[in-house]
Amino acid sequence: MNRNPRRILGAVAGAALLLGGAFTAQAVADSGAKPAPKVVTPGDAAAKPAPKPAVVKPASKPAVVKPASKPAVVKPASKPAVAKPVPAENAPRVIAPGTGAKK
Repeated sequence: MNRNPRRILGAVAGAALLLGGAFTAQAVADSGAKPAPKVVTPGDAAAKPAPKPAVVKPASKPAVVKPASKPAVVKPASKPAVAKPVPAENAPRVIAPGTGAKK
């Protein structure tokens, strides 16, 4: 190890001071005065008037829906996929305590 120990110590100390300064600056910024949360009382909530409902004009003629000439044919759902059996050589093996693996 050819490096000067003073240089290494100086680099470590400088990094520690920079990190410490960053943490201190963040702590000072976070410790500033924060606004108090607004407390809503039931009297304040009741003082606001309710919004007026929107006025909807009725249509001149109601729409007439004609029934379909033929009822829609419902197709049966396709059969669900059936899981294929696992070959015996790939099946998981159950090992009971004291019996060892079965092959």
